[in-house]
Amino acid sequence: MEVSQWLNGGPFLEVSFLMKFNGQRKKTIRDILNKLSKVNKTIEIVDHDIDGSIDSFESGYLFDEGVYHHSLRLDLYVYLARRRKAILQVEIVSSNAIMVDFWFYGSSFDAPEWNQDGIKKDEMIDFTHFLVELYLIYEFKVGGIAVEHDILELFRCNETYPNEGYRYENASLDFRLLEPSNFIHIIWNETYKKLNNIPFKIKRVDKEGILILNDDCK
Repeated sequence: MEVSQWLNGGPFLEVSFLMKFNGQRKKTIRDILNKLSKVNKTIEIVDHDIDGSIDSFESGYLFDEGVYHHSLRLDLYVYLARRRKAILQVEIVSSNAIMVDFWFYGSSFDAPEWNQDGIKKDEMIDFTHFLVELYLIYEFKVGGIAVEHDILELFRCNETYPNEGYRYENASLDFRLLEPSNFIHIIWNETYKKLNNIPFKIKRVDKEGILILNDDCK
């Protein structure tokens, strides 16, 4: 993602997840945005022209011959232990899958010139709680926390999206891809598939969620 002037510098911590998409673009994006208010951590949308962003998401723009790219980006404040600037990026990645991605300034050092707080080691738990809250509200298939990587890394597809290689049913966990990994934590919905012989620490959460704690992340 090309980061806007709302966030500067880097690296960026991404909290992203994959949802099933039924083809109704406007309804889907409105549902995603409306559910932000249900998150216990207050999420404040800074952009004023939300309706315009929704309309742009619905219409999309011509990406390739006969292929349209449908994307939405909004500037946010997310109130964790501290108020943090964030960017919400929503992308239709295939005909039946949509990715939701929250970007945060991920350096351990504060950047006061940009009004951006760094993330201290003991503050990573705030993002873990944020991921779990998102799972309980959106009940997605898989989500994760990573530096400069989104959940699409779990696909064995190196194509630019939208692409049918990113179909919802293609999302799976191959633990070999997580050793080593850029992912700090991954959450998986066992409604889709039960996981066995997980070579990492785990924590079970409501709605058949399993939080995988990758202590060996880069």
